[in-house]
Amino acid sequence: MKLSELVEQTGVASSTLKHWIRVGLLPPGRLRNKTTAVYDERHVDRALLILLMRDDYRASVEQIRTLTSLIDEGTSTLEVMNACQAFALGTPPGSATDPALEPFRERTYELMRRRDWRGYPGAAEQGLVHALATAAGVGLDYDVDALMSYADALEPLAARNVTALGPTGSADQVARRMLAAINARARQLVAVSSLAHAAVSIREAIDRGDAPEDLAKPPARG
Repeated sequence: MKLSELVEQTGVASSTLKHWIRVGLLPPGRLRNKTTAVYDERHVDRALLILLMRDDYRASVEQIRTLTSLIDEGTSTLEVMNACQAFALGTPPGSATDPALEPFRERTYELMRRRDWRGYPGAAEQGLVHALATAAGVGLDYDVDALMSYADALEPLAARNVTALGPTGSADQVARRMLAAINARARQLVAVSSLAHAAVSIREAIDRGDAPEDLAKPPARG
């Protein structure tokens, strides 16, 4: 396909595509003659991945290059998925060995042992360690039993999500689907959690007599 067709299929301006080629994020097209290059589905997949990382995650050129270089090395699907989790979670370097995180690391390992969850060492495991430490820092200190309650609810959802997304397609397609899903899932979980916290606060206000009984009810069914 011509550059104009690549623009049409991806929605990315030609000037932006040329910039991505110049900085090494997007492979150059195959030269058909001295002035014309042609592109294929590989370029479509890569451009859409870059677009998602830039727009949904505000990723820098170097962050995008780290992931796309890994893909270009021909690594396995599981390694690509782990790299996507590492990027999306944004766990600081050194978290895997930081001695200050040891209590949270042991909680994470105990959760994995109890549920027979695999993923060590991995980005998701290290991400949970860091998340637990961050939560404890603001007064939300989750023990393993509390984590098990979350896991009871989330594991069946995870199974359905994995089945729905599937590891099929090119590595760029797998990475794009996974990053899009992580972003959407995080927003959904935060929104449900926020709604639950709002509901509890309102219920307590009603129980105290500080708010009317019918405060903030959803509209009746039509």
